[in-house]
Amino acid sequence: MRELEKYRYDKSVYTVAIGRCGMCYLCIDECPENAIEERKPVKIDYKKCTRCMRCVEVCPTGAMQIID
Repeated sequence: MRELEKYRYDKSVYTVAIGRCGMCYLCIDECPENAIEERKPVKIDYKKCTRCMRCVEVCPTGAMQIID
């Protein structure tokens, strides 16, 4: 099992590491639930988020991280 997948169904939350976000907005394009808002840095709507981890996987700067 990949490391990201083990966090998918637990209560962990991922967020933006302030200062690392390059505002490429790849995470917004990748999110199937439209749970990420285009801001500086981006903002996650946790009510919409299904923790699919696509934003974490696509982020080129590592700004999207898993928080236990």
